[in-house]
Amino acid sequence: MDKARNDYDAWAEVNILNSSQVNDDNVDGDPIVKWEKPCQSFVKWEPMMHSRRSFSTIPTKLEAELLSFTWAIDCLSDLRCDRVVIESSSYLAGEAILRPGKFLGYQDLLGYICFKLTNFSLWNISYVHLEGNRCPHEIALSVTRDHRYQSYIARGGPFWLRALTLEEATDDT
Repeated sequence: MDKARNDYDAWAEVNILNSSQVNDDNVDGDPIVKWEKPCQSFVKWEPMMHSRRSFSTIPTKLEAELLSFTWAIDCLSDLRCDRVVIESSSYLAGEAILRPGKFLGYQDLLGYICFKLTNFSLWNISYVHLEGNRCPHEIALSVTRDHRYQSYIARGGPFWLRALTLEEATDDT
């Protein structure tokens, strides 16, 4: 009975937060609505480095988002980055990482993410409107739309997104 109650509580929490993703009035703080340059001593994944990985047969959107976090955090850790800004268009994934006790069905994945975050001297997770996360969104779309299933890590933004990267850098000044 306790397991059923915990499963229901986790389900209700996820579904309530999923519905608040649509209405940004329910999101705490001020979400980022356009690309912003990070502080000088921080690395922001997309303009300096980027990566792509495709996942298949993932049962929920939240699990896919959390797996994306693990991929990015692993890459940043492997590259020995020390101070990182992680931005996501998934409010729910950020909430899960910052408040893992509310997401009981994802404890193993969240435990791994939290453990890996301890490798950084400073880190920040921010919720970003899709408009403020256009380059990473395009990279993610390229996996399914353009059948780019090869995983990789690279310096700089992808060549095919150079115009958008430059546009966002110019808009940030």
